[in-house]
Amino acid sequence: MENITENAELEQMRAQLNLLKGKLEKETIINEQLLRKAMKEKVSSLNRQTLVLALIILLAIPYCTWVFAFMMNMSWWFIAVTDLFFLVAVIYTYLTHKDLRAKELIDGNLLDVSRKITRMQRLGANWLKFSIPFGILWFAWFLFEVLGRNFDNNPSFSIGGAIGGLVGGIIGGWFGFMFYRRKRKKLLEVIMQIKELSEAS
Repeated sequence: MENITENAELEQMRAQLNLLKGKLEKETIINEQLLRKAMKEKVSSLNRQTLVLALIILLAIPYCTWVFAFMMNMSWWFIAVTDLFFLVAVIYTYLTHKDLRAKELIDGNLLDVSRKITRMQRLGANWLKFSIPFGILWFAWFLFEVLGRNFDNNPSFSIGGAIGGLVGGIIGGWFGFMFYRRKRKKLLEVIMQIKELSEAS
């Protein structure tokens, strides 16, 4: 009789442990799904912002060509180099982002996603190494064009153009830096969440 009672209690304990194990597994799955969804939202938001930035840069090509050529009397060499830089920036942005798809964070291999994010961060850092020195040289050329080509005919226009270019350069640089920082922060958050999921599984 005592053995029967002990066996019944043991079976009851096993059933409770199995129930608890099932609940824990279900909770782990739900937590993983929530984390994956949060990561997907971050990458989707980042991809949307990058697309908007690329479209703005593409629209800047005809606009800057028109302003530099017909309003500011800049040289065609300067205009061509500026347009080429914008085009390279768009292509580089596409190549940097093309492999990372937000849907991969829902059902894809997180290790692969982590590698793609690391690659994206490396390419972003490489772009800064090129674009910052180029931007400084470009701005020096811009000042030379504005002040050198028009100063004798219209000094106030030349000085106004130089000041406008300086203000525009500072604002553009600030927005670019803030975008880079936000992007880097989001990518680091996604990598940390992937690490958290990998350690939990």
